[in-house]
Amino acid sequence: MENEKDVIIIGGGCAGMIAALEAQSNGAAVVLLDGKALGIGTNSALSNGIFAGPNRNCSLEEYIAATMDSGKGLNSNSLARVVADKAPQAFSYLCLLGLELEELSGRYIIKSPHPDILPGLTLVKALAAKVRNSMRINVVTGIYVTEILRDDEKVCGVRGFGKAGEEVIISGPAVVLATGGAGAIYLKNDNQKTIMGQGYSLAAKAGLDLWDMEFVQFFPLVIAEPGLPSKAIFSPHPKETRLINGAEEDVLQKYGIGDLNEAIKMKRDEFSAILFRENSKGPVYMDYRKVPPSAWEKHPLSLLRGIHFDFQNKPLAISPAAHFFMGGVRTDGNAQTSLPGLFACGEVVWGLHGANRMSGNALTETVVFGKIAGRNAARYGLTHRPSTLNPKGLIVDFSHHIFLSKERLPDIRKQIREIPWKSTGVVRSEVGMKEGLAKVRDLERELKGIVPQTMVDRKLKEDLVSATFVLKAVLTASLSREESRGAFIREDFPQQDDLNWRRNSCLLYNRQEDTFSLNHYACGVPQK
Repeated sequence: MENEKDVIIIGGGCAGMIAALEAQSNGAAVVLLDGKALGIGTNSALSNGIFAGPNRNCSLEEYIAATMDSGKGLNSNSLARVVADKAPQAFSYLCLLGLELEELSGRYIIKSPHPDILPGLTLVKALAAKVRNSMRINVVTGIYVTEILRDDEKVCGVRGFGKAGEEVIISGPAVVLATGGAGAIYLKNDNQKTIMGQGYSLAAKAGLDLWDMEFVQFFPLVIAEPGLPSKAIFSPHPKETRLINGAEEDVLQKYGIGDLNEAIKMKRDEFSAILFRENSKGPVYMDYRKVPPSAWEKHPLSLLRGIHFDFQNKPLAISPAAHFFMGGVRTDGNAQTSLPGLFACGEVVWGLHGANRMSGNALTETVVFGKIAGRNAARYGLTHRPSTLNPKGLIVDFSHHIFLSKERLPDIRKQIREIPWKSTGVVRSEVGMKEGLAKVRDLERELKGIVPQTMVDRKLKEDLVSATFVLKAVLTASLSREESRGAFIREDFPQQDDLNWRRNSCLLYNRQEDTFSLNHYACGVPQK
């Protein structure tokens, strides 16, 4: 592999692959770094393939208004307008890839070739095929990036390690961060298990602020049956579907929720909180026993047919679960961060979603800003040359070492995942968050003393270091916000407080002291 490229892309999901395609189409030599098989190990592959955006049934201004309303006043109107303006081009681009989009009210959905294939998988396979056929994109899997390299003023490359533990250093004037979120730090989540906040850690340690890290979206209906995969159960649900508790009470009627599909779409936060509290008393179940057999041949119930469970004769345990991070790295309309040469796109970026993400906006954002990031990274990379690399603290080649381990990392992983679920989950409190922060600091110290035994353990340790870093950021920002807003619900401050808290949180990491400083700004603008 060449050790210098015009554009380096970290992450092989939808955003990263689109950025790579756009960068190479603008003349750049690109390297795309991904930990696993291209696209398959990302959250894009797990999605329901829904794209929000203007169409015949939803005007541009209506789309922007809906996005801002979901964000409860904390999202960026300028970024929402960029997405609205560029969404039609993004949808046309997907069609050029051979994907079929079905138009709905205010959104589109990818049609898979077979009803039991996830639309997200159809999407990433189409993108991966296009990326692999490009002569100017060098795809390298199995690389774990540990640092974004910079000189005093700009990006100059990345550093990490390969499959055998060998050091990997790639120089380049432009880097695109497309690593996704951090949902897998939670005990209950519907993310890929390695999505643990690596991008937030990389960005913060390179000197970037992290915005609104307290806002984590929870999907209300995720499989919680022991032994089954933790997958989101997508809408629309047949009218015969019931939601019951252990006493076979109808949960929708009990809480006056009304239509299940409408609750998921329009009242997701309140619905998740209700299910979280109900689950604390005992299991909650999806009851498909009255659903006609014909419904199982159609999307979305067809997606459940590959799971070994007797859905038609037995209720299925469900729970809310961590789904999406609204906060992250701040960029401008060109996908440029505050560090020259570093661009970002996808879930790792803050701005479009505010206090909660509107359904369908995640994938729309990946396409729109994936293209913007790739195009601008190429222009930057082709007009700037990287500084001469002189990295300090080089990674040791662990491929020839014998490893010793004082603790089993999977046990620590389990402990780390329990902390956010209990302390900064669907419903939070000051007492729980302070307890969680103390526990994560203890585990962080313990992690530092562990020498991994294998390369698998080494990657896991890096994941867990990122997880503890992100969890500290989430807890620090959460403790400061004394209200409930969007996906952020505090039982000790249950009301939304626009007078005092229509403000964004901003965390800056001090690498020498290993601490965060926290500020709040009115809708992204520093207060005087």
